[in-house]
Amino acid sequence: IDDLVGASATPAGMNPDTFAMLQTQARLQLRTAAGVGAFDSSAAVDAVPGAPAAPQPPPFEVVAPAALAALPRPDHGDLFFDFEGDPLYTESVAGDASGREQTISWGLDYLFGWVDDREQYNALWAHSFADERAALETFLDMVAVRRRAHPGMHIYHYAPYEPTHLLQMAARYGVREAEVDRLLRDGVFVDLYPVVRRALRVGSRSYSIKKLEPLYMGDEVRTSDVQRGDDSIVRYVEARALAEDGDADAAQLILDDIADYNRYDCVSTRRLRDWLVDRARETGRRPAANPEPSETGYEPSPQATTLLRLAGETPDAADAQALRLAAAAIDYYPREAKSFWATHYLRLREPMSLWEDTRDVIAVDPARSRIREDWHRPEGSRADRRVVEVRGELAPGTRLRPGADPFAIYELPAPFPFDASPRWIHADHRVTVIEELEDGVVIEERAVEGFTWQELPIALTPAAPPRAASQQTAIDAWAAGVIEAHPDLPKDPASDILRRRPARLLASEPVATAENSDDVEALVEAVLRLDHSALSVQGPPGTGKTYVGSHVIQRLVTDHGFRVGVVAQSHAVVEHMLGRVIAAGVPASRVGKAPKDADAEVPFTVIPKNGVAAFAAENAATGFVVGGTAWDFSHEGRVPRGSLDLLVIDEAGQFSLASTIAVALAAPRLLLIGDPQQLPQVSQGTHPEPVDTSALGWIMDGEDVIPPNFGRFLAASRRMHPAVTAPVSDLSYRGALRAHPSTALRRLEGVTAGVIPLPVRHHGRATQSPEEADAVVALVRDLVGRSWTDVVVDDSDGSATSATTRPLQASDIIVVTPYNAQQVLVESALSAAGFPEVPVGTVDRFQGQEAAVAIVSLAASSGRDAPRGLEFLLLRNRLNVAISRAMHTAYIVYSPGLLDDLPRTPDGVARLSGFARLVGAVPAEPGRTTDAGSAVRAMSAVVPGGDTPVG
Repeated sequence: IDDLVGASATPAGMNPDTFAMLQTQARLQLRTAAGVGAFDSSAAVDAVPGAPAAPQPPPFEVVAPAALAALPRPDHGDLFFDFEGDPLYTESVAGDASGREQTISWGLDYLFGWVDDREQYNALWAHSFADERAALETFLDMVAVRRRAHPGMHIYHYAPYEPTHLLQMAARYGVREAEVDRLLRDGVFVDLYPVVRRALRVGSRSYSIKKLEPLYMGDEVRTSDVQRGDDSIVRYVEARALAEDGDADAAQLILDDIADYNRYDCVSTRRLRDWLVDRARETGRRPAANPEPSETGYEPSPQATTLLRLAGETPDAADAQALRLAAAAIDYYPREAKSFWATHYLRLREPMSLWEDTRDVIAVDPARSRIREDWHRPEGSRADRRVVEVRGELAPGTRLRPGADPFAIYELPAPFPFDASPRWIHADHRVTVIEELEDGVVIEERAVEGFTWQELPIALTPAAPPRAASQQTAIDAWAAGVIEAHPDLPKDPASDILRRRPARLLASEPVATAENSDDVEALVEAVLRLDHSALSVQGPPGTGKTYVGSHVIQRLVTDHGFRVGVVAQSHAVVEHMLGRVIAAGVPASRVGKAPKDADAEVPFTVIPKNGVAAFAAENAATGFVVGGTAWDFSHEGRVPRGSLDLLVIDEAGQFSLASTIAVALAAPRLLLIGDPQQLPQVSQGTHPEPVDTSALGWIMDGEDVIPPNFGRFLAASRRMHPAVTAPVSDLSYRGALRAHPSTALRRLEGVTAGVIPLPVRHHGRATQSPEEADAVVALVRDLVGRSWTDVVVDDSDGSATSATTRPLQASDIIVVTPYNAQQVLVESALSAAGFPEVPVGTVDRFQGQEAAVAIVSLAASSGRDAPRGLEFLLLRNRLNVAISRAMHTAYIVYSPGLLDDLPRTPDGVARLSGFARLVGAVPAEPGRTTDAGSAVRAMSAVVPGGDTPVG
């Protein structure tokens, strides 16, 4: 820190403004003992001997007076609000007709506390979900009354927890969502944390409100037993335990202490607001009078209200749940849009450090970015344009493809005409992605009102969701049928999925599910017998779900004249399946789609977006296959209702329930193909029922393996060696996934097959670890050139048709990492070592691919260092995808410090437990591994003379 203060030059590759900010922060911290505030031993908090000394105010500087001016003007109706919550609280209720219990949700905000401008404290307690719902409604009633009396009032808080949780609560219970939405859109909530971060530099290692209190609380700094949020949670659990044991008085004493802690937090928020207003006045700025502009909201649909009423009148729990899901589906797309815009406007008023780890955000590095083509006016264009190569740090999961239109974010004052709200610190405008790069994208920007500029954006943020008018219309039409059919549920695939009805067949015989039965034959037979219902196929990595799906489609079209649709989240997935259908034997003339890229060479027949009806009529006598996205199959003008015999949903583990309902009217039969244990469905919003869950994930109801009465589990991986399959099967498939015998023939000279942990000690690394990059280079250097024996497998029967032995190439290895920064570092290290051919990327890039060796580099030193915590880093789905790319060996390069942190949620604990088993920190559960030896022995019947591979 001393070197940072004394540095005279900005380090290469760093933004000068960022460096100046860091220098100021370091200089102020050096002026404060230990960076946390100096202590005056003579200033006692109270008269008690030995009481803690009062901390002296840390030094501070106002660096952005405009951010202080963005504060609203104080109003007599202002409130200062704080939650106390227990993230581990849960309740269970009776589920379906079998009486099985189902967990509702984790987390309870057990105390709503606020003070007014006179510091009068009020509190609402909630000791159950029912109490929480009642407290929410009481709080919103109070706010509504107060806003009528004080139209200029605001609700102040510190950090985004309070409005986020109010929105989540309203969505969880399906009540008062429009009111919470209106409060957010009207700018009633004011978060003081981004104001502090933007306006000030404080000589403290932490900008927690408790570290700022010496600036404005004087000698009233708290000394109660409850001093941190974590302490509050522990004490609350103690109080509940005492109450359950009958000691109500002791429990009440603890609750009183928690309430006093909460009251102090509210008072602290109020005094921080006043202190910030004083600093604004000192700089000659006055707080703003006008609120933010509001974005489009939504009102709950009358149909949704009707369905919720019917759900309340329905005695069967599973039927009632299906009706609640139907109600939530009606407002799914408006909620998604509302959540996007609320988050987008939040980014405009918060420092980038608070949202740079959000999916589809690129934090721009100006040293690596450049203007490819300066401002010019292309022929036929009415506005000047420029092309910018934007490189930087990609948030985990980011994928901005060509044609996307994200927002470019600039610091205020904007270099172009921009009407900013008083509390905004950023400007935005839409751009178009024209090329995808490993560490960024190439964008095209247009002049704004004739103005051009030379500055680069500081970030790219997610594009607005596309309009979903056709999906909304389809869901509304389906919901009308549900209401009309009450008290029964309609006999259709969407209702069956919501109700979790097993596949309904025309005959009583069950679907063939024996491991030795032919997957394609069994599924063709089952689809032919489907009675307005849905059938599912779960295909773990390497089990050939695309092969199975394409051959099922081929048989249905060529043998039975079926009219088949193929839908998925992306054009690429659909077009890949169509290509495989043609390879399976359906003539290309009978396979059609409007391609995403009009100039691309495609194997299928190109049809216009509105040409499905003509294509179908032309091929009606022989059967056909047509591909598209949810926008196509929900659009009655493109695909008439019920005009297909079967709709195949590919990658159904990433296809939401709401989207499934929207497309389900196109056919009386649905075939869902996918694997919820791999990358999950991504949603923008919070919904009262889990309609954002994937269709296949909902059907499986938390099970690792699909129940046989719902469909078929493809149990044999033709990709992974038995020693890799076993830990993957233990991690994600309850031990049910096995390796096909042919995979045991793969061998890499001198290298043990399987999942091999490689601990590398380092400290303080978040998204980039040079130590792990060095370890990756050492592994690649050792592996390249070793003798690699691969096996070619016939997908039709799984037999090994040939084996080849050659030196392992650098391109036979992949490196998977969760962070773009580590990707860039590893790529650089490998190139410097002479191995530029090794592909490096995130799991999103490698899904569906395979390699002889996969190296997983986790980069973070500990859960505390990981930007999104262990919950993201050790997500079972992502680990599954990363490891299962390997045909022979998967290395996990990681810091042992990842095992030292205890996550804050039950899901996080489960993920850490799974990771610990994976790296051998704890033994795997008995009976959950695959016998690799038996697979090798069975292989002798497939390839005579095959011997046991190394390891």
